Amino acid sequence: MRMKIKHEGNARFSVSCRGHRITVDQPADNGGDDAGMTPPELLAASLASCIGFYVARYCQQAKLDCHGLEVDCNWQVGGEPRHIEAFSIAVHAPNVPDKRRKALERVAGSCLIHATLHEGADVSIDVETANT
Repeated sequence: MRMKIKHEGNARFSVSCRGHRITVDQPADNGGDDAGMTPPELLAASLASCIGFYVARYCQQAKLDCHGLEVDCNWQVGGEPRHIEAFSIAVHAPNVPDKRRKALERVAGSCLIHATLHEGADVSIDVETANT
């Protein structure tokens, strides 16, 4: 999968992938214009929406009513080096019978982003400059 991130000035970046575009920025108190979510917010959104997708897909396949499905996500920053230490996810499936709770927990824990964070991923960074 490929995406292109372009600096738009100040702390703002545009992110383009598959014909879609989003703006990433920082709050004013961190040098930005608050024109979009921050990278950590996008990471949390990616995790929570991936979990939501897996739960919704399960509900649809099991012919369960997923109307009102919501996912809340909180995270805690700390450590050295500073990083997101923990995510707390709450899945609200108000129309799914309680007897399906364990299945929803299993499905929620199997999303691609959760698995990536849990297992870790190799990240390679290649910096190119004018003299490269």
